[in-house]
Amino acid sequence: MKKQVLIFTYYFPPAGGVAVQRFLKFSKFLPEFGWEPIIVTVANGSYPYKDESLLQEISPALRVYRTKTFEPFEFYNLLRGKKGKAMPVVAVGASDNKSFVQKVAEFVRANFFIPDARKGWVPYALKQAQEIIESEKIDAIITTGPPHSTHLIGLKLKEKYGLKWVADFRDPWTKIFYNKLLPRTAGTKAKDKRMEEQVLAAADLVTVISPGLKAGFESKATNIRIIHNGYDEDDFSTAIERKGQSGFVLRYIGNLMTSQNSVKLWLVIAELIQEGNTITVECIGRVDHSVKQSIAEAGIEKHCLFQDFIDHRSAIALLQTASMLLFIVPDVPDNKLIVTGKLFEYLAACTELISIGPVDGDAATILKQTGRKPMIDFADADSMKAQLLESINNFNTHQQVKYLPALHQNFSRKYLTGLLASELDRLPVKS
Repeated sequence: MKKQVLIFTYYFPPAGGVAVQRFLKFSKFLPEFGWEPIIVTVANGSYPYKDESLLQEISPALRVYRTKTFEPFEFYNLLRGKKGKAMPVVAVGASDNKSFVQKVAEFVRANFFIPDARKGWVPYALKQAQEIIESEKIDAIITTGPPHSTHLIGLKLKEKYGLKWVADFRDPWTKIFYNKLLPRTAGTKAKDKRMEEQVLAAADLVTVISPGLKAGFESKATNIRIIHNGYDEDDFSTAIERKGQSGFVLRYIGNLMTSQNSVKLWLVIAELIQEGNTITVECIGRVDHSVKQSIAEAGIEKHCLFQDFIDHRSAIALLQTASMLLFIVPDVPDNKLIVTGKLFEYLAACTELISIGPVDGDAATILKQTGRKPMIDFADADSMKAQLLESINNFNTHQQVKYLPALHQNFSRKYLTGLLASELDRLPVKS
């Protein structure tokens, strides 16, 4: 008989984006390792975007409980001069030209909703969890953040029922980069720090996505394991030929934020175009105004195509058909520990890759482990040009670089789910 694990994840289909993939895929493969997942999520969350196609990936056998939530984003967006309750990925620090009302909205967000503005989900999730736990045998619980308020659910259930608890972190908590951009008071910072320390001390196991994130938590938690994000081999089971392209296509998929604006890259591309190379830059997803402005200033605007968010299946196809993929680690403090989820699907696509970020960071280590071109520093225009030229020449001479899938195996979702299941097996089950 399978053991049962109750998983609390705010992001679950129809939510779209990278954050959804981690526990959508874990829940897919956990039954193969002796664990039956039960999902508790929100019925109508405040998502940056939705991807209805992901609903098709939920197994009919998976029990998914969707609860109410209370969130202030509609009011917050009104203060920002926006409509609706959708919350952008990063709505802070992008501009110094904020109105007084927008500054007030930002202050409210930073100091009235600790650890985050989705904490209104906690009481609804707890009510649902109590009904499940008191009606059947639950062997363990998992909470995943961000939003890190989700971990408060685990803290309460741990206190009440003594269940074994895994707190999963996809990003830092108090040290997450955008906290430095928010007008947080000393009292807010202290309260947030106390919450973080409570969670890390109480959880039986803390799982993180990178060595850098592990190092950041080691002084506050005693049992930490690295379980990377990854890729689902089933998503890449159908090979897609690169055909119908009249020129070299450099493609970026995902949100392209101010902190990822590589001004030197746009200038290098402009130089290559002036030298007679045919290059199209495609950005699929939300692109910050500052990025578009830098592209225009470099004089390559007419060589760039911008497209809004697309569903995951279409994104996988575009990964496989690009001439080269662009990967940029945000240029923010502590970015050495940033390993975004898209990196692994970029690798699985077996498409050439140009990567810009800290050359001694966790993402750079993964590139080296998988036999890819090295990470390029934000200031290293010469290396950017050299890597682009090599890839352009490969494209023009119809040479396709062969990458060894075996080097990616440790990042397959099924393999990673096996690691998670092994850690769950090691937790003593409540008698």
